[in-house]
Amino acid sequence: MLPKPTFERLKLYHRLLLDVEEEYISSETIARLLKIQPEQVRKDLSYLKTTGKPKVGYKVEELKKELDELFGIKRETAVVIVGAGRLGSALANYQGFAKYGIEIVAIFDKDPEKIGQFVSDLVVLPLKDLKRVVKRFNVEIGVICVPKESAQEVANLLVACGIKGIWNFAPIELEVPEDVLVVNEDITQSLLTLKHLLNRRRNKS
Repeated sequence: MLPKPTFERLKLYHRLLLDVEEEYISSETIARLLKIQPEQVRKDLSYLKTTGKPKVGYKVEELKKELDELFGIKRETAVVIVGAGRLGSALANYQGFAKYGIEIVAIFDKDPEKIGQFVSDLVVLPLKDLKRVVKRFNVEIGVICVPKESAQEVANLLVACGIKGIWNFAPIELEVPEDVLVVNEDITQSLLTLKHLLNRRRNKS
């Protein structure tokens, strides 16, 4: 089991490697580009099978391939979005998911005025079609982009349809069965963290 801080840094290494064209990359180079210590990079990469060569570094393609396997990137994962508001629509329009093996296969809403409208190349579907779509595309992840008042109801519906992973953008702690994974993405909390750091910097100056 990877320590969570290591897992989070490995995601940064993977993103960095996507833009590397050289055959090898050293831990010093990774550290410099990500502003962390080389010793930390080497410790993190020691959890992987790929090993570096002294004075040469890590073979980029081998390292990238192992990280692809770690994050399941080569395995296509179908995702549905519930909530066709601004946030849900922005996620549906984001083209960057494809290079991580993620395909948004459908977007849903309960608002009659939104149903039938297009978001990117997807037509907004009614919630009554959710179970059919989940089964048809073998959907594994559901994204919740609805107000907090509706989030638990949507989570219950996703679970009932067989979804085992939820990416939750609603500011609420969801109650789900133990075998369902939830990742909460609270934009407000992230902004509060940034405001706090800015205030600390101002107070020091």
